[in-house]
Amino acid sequence: MRDALRKTASARGSDRRFLTGVAFSLIDLWLSTCRPRLVHEERFTTLHDKGEPAVIALWHAALIYTLHHFRGVPAAIMVSGSGDGSWVARYIERHGQVPVLGSRHKGGARAVGDLISAVRDRGLHVGIVADGSRGPACVAQKGAVVIARETEAPILPIGMAARPCKRFGSWDRTILPLPFARVVMVYEEPILVPKDSRGTRIEEYQRLLEARLNKATDEAERLLYH
Repeated sequence: MRDALRKTASARGSDRRFLTGVAFSLIDLWLSTCRPRLVHEERFTTLHDKGEPAVIALWHAALIYTLHHFRGVPAAIMVSGSGDGSWVARYIERHGQVPVLGSRHKGGARAVGDLISAVRDRGLHVGIVADGSRGPACVAQKGAVVIARETEAPILPIGMAARPCKRFGSWDRTILPLPFARVVMVYEEPILVPKDSRGTRIEEYQRLLEARLNKATDEAERLLYH
């Protein structure tokens, strides 16, 4: 009986993995039809080509397309430990990247430490949602700033906009570009965080990151109509 139950569970697990793989393939096919315009992309490629890690920061609303855009880039990416986060983690792993589970509310400090190690020990880029897994939307938390301080890797704020798109009714108004949508991604000026930044200095860099992410997002939305 136990052997039969194990075989049934194994078969169900295989079915789920197969269906998940099909779903991810369809998502990539969907998003690959989009027509991206990349503004100041050299701010990332210059670092990447020299093997220098960056802390790629974005708003949660831009997560879906940004994950697709950077798929396969050697990176450790912070994702929520929730059910939705587990799907993101599997998508990341599918493309050879490293998911790091954690959020401001659970395991955040450990996750930040793991991301710092990924930069120092493995030379990986870091991907992080600056407003976290629960928001408030477009309010930068300190995780990206601490990682940049400890690793001396620059923060690269990226804003994204798409048209036409579906915006979900979630707290962050997540953007899903529709097939063949125009997508604009704006790479803002990198932010270097000094090693001695503590206390109010960290808060200053949080505000700077927030301002540059909002500037990049506004510019991406403006360019959609030009």
